[in-house]
Order: sequence, then C-alpha cells, then structure tokens
Amino acid sequence: FTFSCSPQCEVSCPSCPTSPLLLLVFLTGSDRIPIYGMSSLRIIIQSTASGEQYLPVAHTCYNLLDLPKYSSKEILSARLVQAIDHYEGFSLA
Repeated sequence: FTFSCSPQCEVSCPSCPTSPLLLLVFLTGSDRIPIYGMSSLRIIIQSTASGEQYLPVAHTCYNLLDLPKYSSKEILSARLVQAIDHYEGFSLA
C-alpha cells in the first residue's frame, strides 16, 4: 500500500502484509467504501508529540489519525503496519 501524510512524505510498502482494506478499517472502523466513493472520505492526520516507540492511533468516529513524529519513513511504515496488524476493532461480543 501507499500512505501519503503530506506532499513531501509518502510511505510505500508493496511487500507489506497489510492491505489497503485493512488500512481503511483501521482509519474508519468500517470495511465499506463510503456511498459517495473514496473521494468523499476525509482523513485528518495530526502530529502528536509522543515518541518513536508509540504507535499511530486512529479515532474512527472522526476519521482522525494521531501520528507521532518518526525520524524516518522506515520507522513510520513499520509502526503503521504494526498498528494496523494489531487492530481489533469494536469487540462487542
């Protein structure tokens, strides 16, 4: 998948086990494309002051991603994949 957090920062991970569908579920809490298409989906990415050891946090009700300031694209990619792969969703059962 490819994840762009700004025009200057784009993380590509073609060999990552994480699919774009899992990224959508992580960010929105839903595996469904919005009724008006992906162009209608607005994801807000905000930088946090937490350190590199922290994972990105998704606030699914607001389509908001808290993204710590990482020192490299490799660390950003690894932490994002780790957060997505360990996402459990809403466990109501």
